[in-house]
Amino acid sequence: MPPAQWLMAALVAPAGGAVCLYLAVPGLREPLWTAIVPTALSCVLFLLLVLRLAGMIAEHRRARARERVLLAAIAALASAKSPDQVSRCCEAAVAALLGAHVPHGSLLLPAGEVPGLPPGTGRASLLLPVDRLPPGIAARLAGLPAALVCSPAEPGPASGRADVLLAAGPERRLVGARAALETLAAHAGPAAHRAELRPDRPHPGGEAYFRTLLSSASDVVLVVGADSTVRYASPSARTLFGRSEVTGTPLRSLVEPQDRERVDRTLAALDSDPGRDVHDHWRVGGPGGRAEVEARCRDLRADGSVGGLVVTLRDVTEQRKLRYELSRRAFHDPVTGLPNRALLLERIGRALLHDRRESPLACVLFIDLDDFKTVNETLGHAAGDRILKAVGERLSQTLRRTDTAARLGGDAFAVLMEEARQPEDAELLAQQVIEVLDRPFRLPEGTVTVSAGVGVATTWDSTDPDELLSCAGLAVYAAKSAGKRQWSRFVPGLRVRVTERHDLRARLDRAISREEFALRYQPVVDITGGQVIGFEALARWPQGRCGPVPPGQFIPLAEETGHIAPLGAWVLRNAVADMARLQRTAGRGLAPYISVNVSGRQWQDADFLEEVSKAVETPGLAPGSLQLELTESVLLHRDDRLDRVIRSLKELGVRIAVDDFGTGFSSLRYLRDFPVDTLKLDKTYIDDIPRDPRQAALVHGIVCLARTLGLQIIAEGIEQRGQRDLLTSMGCRFGQGFLFARPLTVEQSAVALRKHYGGGPGPALR
Repeated sequence: MPPAQWLMAALVAPAGGAVCLYLAVPGLREPLWTAIVPTALSCVLFLLLVLRLAGMIAEHRRARARERVLLAAIAALASAKSPDQVSRCCEAAVAALLGAHVPHGSLLLPAGEVPGLPPGTGRASLLLPVDRLPPGIAARLAGLPAALVCSPAEPGPASGRADVLLAAGPERRLVGARAALETLAAHAGPAAHRAELRPDRPHPGGEAYFRTLLSSASDVVLVVGADSTVRYASPSARTLFGRSEVTGTPLRSLVEPQDRERVDRTLAALDSDPGRDVHDHWRVGGPGGRAEVEARCRDLRADGSVGGLVVTLRDVTEQRKLRYELSRRAFHDPVTGLPNRALLLERIGRALLHDRRESPLACVLFIDLDDFKTVNETLGHAAGDRILKAVGERLSQTLRRTDTAARLGGDAFAVLMEEARQPEDAELLAQQVIEVLDRPFRLPEGTVTVSAGVGVATTWDSTDPDELLSCAGLAVYAAKSAGKRQWSRFVPGLRVRVTERHDLRARLDRAISREEFALRYQPVVDITGGQVIGFEALARWPQGRCGPVPPGQFIPLAEETGHIAPLGAWVLRNAVADMARLQRTAGRGLAPYISVNVSGRQWQDADFLEEVSKAVETPGLAPGSLQLELTESVLLHRDDRLDRVIRSLKELGVRIAVDDFGTGFSSLRYLRDFPVDTLKLDKTYIDDIPRDPRQAALVHGIVCLARTLGLQIIAEGIEQRGQRDLLTSMGCRFGQGFLFARPLTVEQSAVALRKHYGGGPGPALR
């Protein structure tokens, strides 16, 4: 259809719409111009819309055409084999972009030859009159009005220069094709550099060119003659060796003395097999100290252009340092610097292989520190890390050079003793380790004493590294069960004992949650007349799998696992409730007190003070009839919080007793600083007083000290009348033990109170 007919057909819709509107609406029929005006406006608007769409279609066609030109130009540039081909590709692309009938020109030049280039990198362009270009370039573009200077994104990889594309022609055409020309320039520069660096293209001044490349390389290239002397060295050799000239120097003299034999072996390998490359690592002396280099050697003596051995040296000092540091972190403990578990097991494995070939014995010592958690809780983790580091240093100083000390994690260490003659050698070392670690550690926070238990296992017990370490771990459990500062040898029965211990731990978890425990009450009496003045609450576990579980088994396990806090809270809550009922049973005037043991963990518990406050408010409990017992170790680790807790308890009317007095690191200072009411003299002091005068004198001195300080003293573990009579003569008034009664149930305690006192009044507490 001709354009005129197409236009008339397009105007039918708006004109017809206006006529229909005129006929449909009566108010529009007169005058007639009211219908002509909308019709004319509709036609004008429709024509404008058609013209806009036609322009957009034309612009889209031009953009598609430029895109096709660029795709063809990029493909041609990628296959160009010389700079001339690159220039011809650019000229053809500029002609297609500006129009073949339009006067135009194009040049591909180094950026330095074109002044006024926009600063920075990245695609940019600048439109200039041709007469403002340098005269030589303007002459090549004579007769053209304007030039568009386009810079590429990056400089060339070899020469470091950045080429620019100059496209000349009418200014309007250049502006319209500006984006396409910038894209063409971005591909033209790299294509020119690729063409220059093609290996099959001879480079003008080739030797100078490659000398320039070598001067900027960090690797050192040496050419070694038949006499093993250096005939050529690249400029980077000065940086590596610290010399301005190394030619004429024997190759072996450039490396450290301990590596010169490696150089000789490398040269001999090239002589025996000239066709292969030889790789090695050498150490060379440089201005910054010893450097490690990766050497790659190739025999090019048959090549007439080289005529020697080519040795390429790459400095890998930093890489080797990084690899060593990563290896050290992977196999060493970050706190102590000792080998970790992985490295220890690897060395145990090598020792076991050595044992299979020869007679020496390998032994493993498992070392576990005692009460290390208390150090972290009282002094902080920073002090704990300092102690661990000091422990590692003492172990390293104690061992032989052939032995290995390692940290397994937490407060556990291990020692591998190689080439032992007999198992007794490991036992002697275990005792020596215990003595060495028992010496006090001096820290900025103060002097700290840390003891340890040691388990010993030998290759007679196992031939597997993991199992051997496990055997030593089982032995240390046995040592710690026997007490502090003990060592133990592994015996096969330990597996059964440890299994039973794990089973007991699982059952303890269930017993705590189900409250399967019971309370027994040990009477505290006035030993002069046998009258009960109070009771000590004792926890019992009567429903074990094989009968009652002794307190000596489950109490330490509860301390170790952290269950002692809920267990202690249960004992306190039920003991005061039972005592309130006993006080009502005993009658008027008699108010026996209840004494409850409190572990060190409970004193650190944030809820402990609130639990005691609720206990003293138990209905029916006489004021001042609750006594809490703590050990000397708690008082020795004194802090402000412990001071506040004890003084708050005193304000509640709670009495404070020191249990097992004299068995720990006793200090008379806490008797002065803390508001202590009672000292409980340990059973070990009472056992031998009838037979040992010195022991009796010591007990008498403690009784006199307590009386002088105004403290009540209670003797524990009285089982014989002679012990009772001697204590009475010393002035010790109160005691407890099997001589008076064994631990009783609450019902038996009520009967004992009624039987002995008939509900009458008893002696008042001090």
